[in-house]
Amino acid sequence: MLNAVLRLAVGALFAAFIATTPLSSTATAAEVEKRGEAWVVYLPGELDFHEVFGRLQSEIMGANWEITNVQNIDTGLMQYGVQIQNKVISACKSQLLAQAIKEDPFISLAVPCRFTVFRDAAANKLVVGFADPVAEAKALGIKNYMAAGKATEELKSVLKTMADFYGK
Repeated sequence: MLNAVLRLAVGALFAAFIATTPLSSTATAAEVEKRGEAWVVYLPGELDFHEVFGRLQSEIMGANWEITNVQNIDTGLMQYGVQIQNKVISACKSQLLAQAIKEDPFISLAVPCRFTVFRDAAANKLVVGFADPVAEAKALGIKNYMAAGKATEELKSVLKTMADFYGK
């Protein structure tokens, strides 16, 4: 139970961080861009949230990543009167995780990788993003993070696929 509450809190903080960081004025839906210690794409706000969420899950699995958990941040916060659209997808690629743990077992403090999809009503955008595994490895003082770098590149490819599909 405590683990679920902690995961909900971390997901909410990640989404809040992304939501409160100013949007780049030159960004288009087809761009993957760095936002703090995350990678994000901004999709048109008129898109159907659940369709984008479902497509993201399909793209993650299509890239041979396993979805280990889905956090319904929106559902969890309804009891506090917060009406949002926000979900976090935890994902793992076992081959990269095995390599990363061989490089430095402390990387397990930063797994699994997390994607978020949320509606930024103020900007009229759907935001899709993930916390950068390289940044998380560096924050843990990990010096050898080649596997985290591979994870970052693969997850950026998922974002690029999403941006290309919806940016047309």
